[in-house]
Amino acid sequence: MLYQRVLTGVIGGALFLGVVWIGGVPLILLLALLAVLGFRELVKMRGFATFSAPALLGYVVTLVFTTNLLWRESWELSVAPDSISIPLLLLILFAFLTISVMTKNRYSFQDMSYLFAGTLYIGLAFQSATLLRIEDGLGLRYFLFLLILMWTTDTFAYFVGRALKGPKIWPAISPNKTVSGSVGGVVAAAIVGVVFATMNDFALWPWLLLSALLSVVGQLGDFVESGLKRSLNVKDSGKLLPGHGGVLDRFDSLIFSAPLAYYCISALIN
Repeated sequence: MLYQRVLTGVIGGALFLGVVWIGGVPLILLLALLAVLGFRELVKMRGFATFSAPALLGYVVTLVFTTNLLWRESWELSVAPDSISIPLLLLILFAFLTISVMTKNRYSFQDMSYLFAGTLYIGLAFQSATLLRIEDGLGLRYFLFLLILMWTTDTFAYFVGRALKGPKIWPAISPNKTVSGSVGGVVAAAIVGVVFATMNDFALWPWLLLSALLSVVGQLGDFVESGLKRSLNVKDSGKLLPGHGGVLDRFDSLIFSAPLAYYCISALIN
């Protein structure tokens, strides 16, 4: 199992970083694919058929969120400031709710609200990651900064938690995560922020604080995904990545941290 996990991590990580390095259209398409696969995991965890009407609508909406950067200059469905079209988001919500009515409540309003939230949860997160890499003024180093930050948080939280043990944070949701591990992850992330700021001749404190905040938010993303799986009685979100689970299992921290990283980094450098 460990061998499988390491092999998947090395090969998958190398391929992912290669596309991140290239950027542009290949990155947009890869993140769009991951977003759709992640939404499919939400669909299956809820017990819907993969190609049911609400699932198909969700795939389309998720694709619009993640690929409209390919053809538009004014991103109506972008997380970029002042660009989200609230009426359009409402139309998407109404489309989900209409499916509930048209199928005579075969899919409840709760089901449709779950899927609508899922399109925002996944679509806007992966779009934020895309913008962080390809938007003018941002670029590769900021995307890599976020990836390294999340990886460092996960790694140090795991090893510090195993070494120091101590009180659990939330045993009912994630029984193995400890306070010591969480603090260790935040401290390690703050150090990454200091190193990044020093290398780029940025002011230290803003990047130290942002790194610590992103570490906390990333860990919250991990808890949210764990809570979602427990509420739906599933162990892993999927089986796409042997030894790692599904897309949501692997990218839970990035999903939560990418929007905040995009906004905060844009503010810091502008």
